[in-house]
Amino acid sequence: MFKNLSDDARYGLLFVASLLALLIGMLALDFFLGGDAKTPESEKTQQKTVIVTEAKKDVAIPKPPPKSVVSTVRDALKQGNYSTAVMEINNVSKSSPEYEELKKQLAEATQQRKTPGVRKDAGASPSAPVRYFDESTPRNRSTDAVYVYFVDVSGAMVPRFCIQVAEKRPMGITRFTITADGKNFEIMAPPVKVENTEKGVAEVYDVPLDRKGYEAAQALIKAKTATLTITGSNGKKSHDVTDAEKKGFRRVLEGYAALGGSLNYLQDSKSVPAAKKKNRN
Repeated sequence: MFKNLSDDARYGLLFVASLLALLIGMLALDFFLGGDAKTPESEKTQQKTVIVTEAKKDVAIPKPPPKSVVSTVRDALKQGNYSTAVMEINNVSKSSPEYEELKKQLAEATQQRKTPGVRKDAGASPSAPVRYFDESTPRNRSTDAVYVYFVDVSGAMVPRFCIQVAEKRPMGITRFTITADGKNFEIMAPPVKVENTEKGVAEVYDVPLDRKGYEAAQALIKAKTATLTITGSNGKKSHDVTDAEKKGFRRVLEGYAALGGSLNYLQDSKSVPAAKKKNRN
């Protein structure tokens, strides 16, 4: 068949066949490469750059805590001021290695303490709130005492300030004066609770710890000598605050902080803790 064609015709047919073969080959190459053969190299580079940039944005690098916070915690632990150490540790990110180190140091320091500690009192009935007292605090109303304790109210720790006065007859208390190293703290008392005791009665002033009570507690902790003066409509009496009572203030406030309680609201007289707000409703 091809022998009867002229040379020009045969060359024409070969040329057409070559073009068809080239076109089929390009189509096959495009199919197997999924279209990448037509993507310019500049577009590929741009796509890869965008992916890398987005990945960098998603990586969260934790910031180390300020050196001042870490040094404050360590200094507080050296001085035995555990309540300050606990409050400052809360300012350290829990994802940082410094947080784990400082928590470990606090736990070790607490275990090494040989002084009396805070004891939990479950109360007389299962429905009674759990209370935390210093072990030097009296468990009855038969003696004069001034102290702080805290109560677990549905998971919220509420610190309280208490003064109890034991007498044969009610004094009709109207005011307390705490004198710590010559500095006076006046506390005006609303009608106090009166309880019967074996030897007479006890008048009890028991309120949530407020700023004035907190300032008095801090002064008692640091004082060398301290006196509580009770003034009533039926007389006046004084109570020398003992070293055990002063140490009890420190231990209870430290125990309160160690269990997650915060006294930051007492730095601002206008602030009220959440648990206190709840009790007012």
